[in-house]
Amino acid sequence: MKKALVVLSVLALLAMVSTSAFAERWGKPGANLAKGQWSLGLEYNYIEEELDLREPAGVTSPQFGEKQAVRNQLLVRAGYGLTDQLEGFIKMGGTSSDISDVFVSGPVGAPTALEFNQDLEGNMEFTIVGGLAYTILQQGDFRLGTVGQFTYFETDDTGEAYVYPGITINQGIDASVFRFEGALLASYTLGKFTPYGGICMLITDSDARYRAYTPTTGPLALLDIDVDQEDWFGGVCGVNCAVTDNVRVGLELTGVSEGVGLSTGVTIAL
Repeated sequence: MKKALVVLSVLALLAMVSTSAFAERWGKPGANLAKGQWSLGLEYNYIEEELDLREPAGVTSPQFGEKQAVRNQLLVRAGYGLTDQLEGFIKMGGTSSDISDVFVSGPVGAPTALEFNQDLEGNMEFTIVGGLAYTILQQGDFRLGTVGQFTYFETDDTGEAYVYPGITINQGIDASVFRFEGALLASYTLGKFTPYGGICMLITDSDARYRAYTPTTGPLALLDIDVDQEDWFGGVCGVNCAVTDNVRVGLELTGVSEGVGLSTGVTIAL
């Protein structure tokens, strides 16, 4: 969490002094571009969530269960006003994913007494997002809007070599993740500030593989595993501030019962 707060502070400072373009995960509700208008940006998201990792039917080792995952996401964003009420956008960049306390108990070929927990850490892997934002209702300073986006990202989480008497074991999990994220948000503009909030929905489908091996004997286990989603619905709250006519800074929190997402940044309309 300390790492995330440092990154957020640096991003907030950069947003104030540079011409870079940042964007929150959801942002001010609805379309924020006029028809034919473009925007460019850089989006940062810090996400903590619970994952339920399950081995295939009939396999009793390794044992997984509920794990804590932490993701850092950095995306370049481009938006375009399709109409005055509808905005399309695409994002590309990377996602890093860390998984805590992956538990192995006697993988194939290892001593039956072998048990250990290990944190798996990942590097930035390819991510692409596409979506739409729509203004449902605009009456004076009140706005009701929705946003929906499809996300695809890859992960490759590995741990340091674990040395057990007479055997050295490496393990890792790699996955391809498809996710739909949608939110229904309401906002009210108070001068330069626009607080907003609402509900969100997250639906995730993962194709994940677990591997354990030794440098000398090779693979110990290579399994396709199930990743069950712990939460589907949550809440969103944030605040957006107009710095100039086309530059807005913001801070945003997304929460579900087993996780939280924190975003910050600035949006620049061209």
